[in-house]
Amino acid sequence: MKQLILYIIASTLIFYGCSKEDNEPAFKSVFSSSTDGFKVTFTNFSRGATSYLWDFGDGLGSTSTLKSPQHIYKSKGQFIVSLTAINGEQESTFKDTVVIVGPNIKIDSDFSDWDYVDFTVVNPEGTNTIKGIKTFANSTDLFFMLEGNEEMNLSPVVMYFDTDNNTQTGYNAWQFGGGSGADYKLEGSVAGGWGALTKHTGVMADGWGGFSTTVADFLGAANFSQFKNSGDGKRRVEFSIKRSLFQNISGNIKFGFVENNSGYAVIGSIPAISGTTTFGTFPL
Repeated sequence: MKQLILYIIASTLIFYGCSKEDNEPAFKSVFSSSTDGFKVTFTNFSRGATSYLWDFGDGLGSTSTLKSPQHIYKSKGQFIVSLTAINGEQESTFKDTVVIVGPNIKIDSDFSDWDYVDFTVVNPEGTNTIKGIKTFANSTDLFFMLEGNEEMNLSPVVMYFDTDNNTQTGYNAWQFGGGSGADYKLEGSVAGGWGALTKHTGVMADGWGGFSTTVADFLGAANFSQFKNSGDGKRRVEFSIKRSLFQNISGNIKFGFVENNSGYAVIGSIPAISGTTTFGTFPL
């Protein structure tokens, strides 16, 4: 009896194992994906195919015929990716959604976090101490990465932010053309640690002044990394500012930075100052 029971169990397991294998199609398309910031690595598990066609669903017509490709997305969002496996006249298509939330940026002087983030503003070559800026936002912070020449040290620096997208309110920052409408100013020294984030109050102001409400001290508002030279004449620094420090954010934030020397003469800016240059735009 014991032997009979063991025989029945073994036969049942063999039957179900064979049935499951027999039910698996010999030809099908399927893949998985892993996301690292804007970079996605796709692993192809298709069966019976001789060629492949990927559509990454980014609205740019990006495709690939590699078996297991990588793709760099340009923005946050949800993207429907399709893989068509092909064998002669046979085709099998599998679709899945890839969610891009952007890079996991840490303020630590390791700038590899920014590898797949495009520059928000690039200055003309040789314009001033600041060459370009990358920006990124998540639900809690605004992140910045400045690239300049080896003289860039942001001591002192003045940063203007238009948070309500209304050029008729705020401070008319003369460095960036008329009607710039800055609602906040972060002014101070990275090396010295002095300064503050202040909020504009009252009517539209021109010239100096107009920021009478202190929101936070300079290093309390902005978390800076160490400056790092890249060995090719470039210097980088990254920093973050809490979104909660800004009120009435409406649409994308506009910004302008001015680096001064010790006598407060302008030696660098982003965007480059050219008389009527407007603010750069920080995509949220």
